[in-house]
Amino acid sequence: MTRMIKILDLVPVIYTEGIRGAIEDRKVLAQKIYEETNGLVKLDVDVINYGTASIESAYDEYINAPYILQKVKWAEKEGYGAVVIDCFGDPAIDAAREIVNIPIIGANHASTFLAAQIAQRFSIINILPETEPLIIALLRKYGLIHHLVSIETIHIPVLELEKEPEKVVEKVVEASINAHRKGAYAIVLGCTGMSFIAEQAQKKLAEKGLEMPIIEPLRAAIYVAISWVLMGVRHSKGAYPTPRIKIRKTEFTLPI
Repeated sequence: MTRMIKILDLVPVIYTEGIRGAIEDRKVLAQKIYEETNGLVKLDVDVINYGTASIESAYDEYINAPYILQKVKWAEKEGYGAVVIDCFGDPAIDAAREIVNIPIIGANHASTFLAAQIAQRFSIINILPETEPLIIALLRKYGLIHHLVSIETIHIPVLELEKEPEKVVEKVVEASINAHRKGAYAIVLGCTGMSFIAEQAQKKLAEKGLEMPIIEPLRAAIYVAISWVLMGVRHSKGAYPTPRIKIRKTEFTLPI
C-alpha cells in the first residue's frame, strides 16, 4: 500500500482576522488536492506563533524567520514529508533547508522555474512597489532574471486582497494584458494571497482572446513538493549544510 504523503502548507505569518479567508481557501485547496490525488496527499495548513501579520518587506521577513524555522523543525519531527513556504518572498528558505532533511519548497522558486519552463519569457503581477526589489533579488539568485519581462504592480497590500476580489481580478487581468504587450508569454502571480483569483483571472483573459497561462505560486509549490517526495529527492546538504554546533544566545527557542 502506498504511504500517504503529509505536506505542511506553512503560511509564514501570525493568524489575524485579515487572513481568515485565506486560511479557509487553503483548507478548500487541501481537500481538492486530497481528492485529485485519490487520498495520496494530505495537506495541512498552519501559521507561525509570533511575527508579523503579513510579509511585505525584508524587515518583515527577518522578524518572522526564527518562527518559520521553529515550525519547519517541528514539521520534520511530526513526520511531514515536505514543507511549502506559503509566501512569494520565500522567507527563510535557505536556513530552513540547512536545519532539516525534508524538502522545503518556496512559492517563488517553484512558480518562476515553472514559468521559465513553459513560456521562457514571463511577467510577475506584484502587490506593492516595496516588494519589487525583493522579487528581483530572488530572480537573480535563482538565475531567472533573464526570463523576466516585467513586474506589473497592482498596489494592493496582502491583507486587502480578499476584501475586493473583483477589483483584484480586474487589476490582474489589466496587468496581464500590459505584460503581454511587452512580450510576456506567461504570468506568475506575485503573492500567494492572490491564489483565490487565479482561475477567474485566467477565464477573464480567455474571454478577451488572450490564451496566456497564469501560474498560481502556492499550487505550483505544493505540486513540486509532491513530486520531490514521490521521487525520493531533497535539497543537497552540500548546498545547504547543517549549521555547526556553537553557542547561540537568543531570547527565543532555537530549532537546533
